[in-house]
Amino acid sequence: MLRLANALDLDAIDGVEAICFREHRFRREFLEWVLKNPSARTLVWEESGRIVGSVMILLDTSRVRVLSIAVLPGFRRRGIGDMLLDGAERTARSLGARVARLEVSTKNRSAIALYRRRGYRTEGLLPRYYSWGDDALAMEQSLNATLKMYA
Repeated sequence: MLRLANALDLDAIDGVEAICFREHRFRREFLEWVLKNPSARTLVWEESGRIVGSVMILLDTSRVRVLSIAVLPGFRRRGIGDMLLDGAERTARSLGARVARLEVSTKNRSAIALYRRRGYRTEGLLPRYYSWGDDALAMEQSLNATLKMYA
């Protein structure tokens, strides 16, 4: 079940981030900031009362930035990432965003495949984007296009 997260979900979201991203994850303080920020939204996917995935977005006028999308390993390849991204894009559109933007490690082939399948275009390479030195792709998608594709 997809739902909007709240402050009580901080521990579970922090746990998902820790498992999915290990040493390259957001700090707990940042997750708390996102949950409290009026310009941000976090959606979670719940199964049997357990949070198994999350997506965080940050709104900036007509753009939304996808900060993180994570699904626990045992729940992957079941469409949860798609459903989280659908929810994030719907939420962003409802708040006036027309474009979604994200950065993804060039090493994260499954995430890149998900974004490309959904119509995200590579806008550029960001050399050594991450603090640990990995490169990233900057990707972007018109939210009007996703509205047509998934309506």
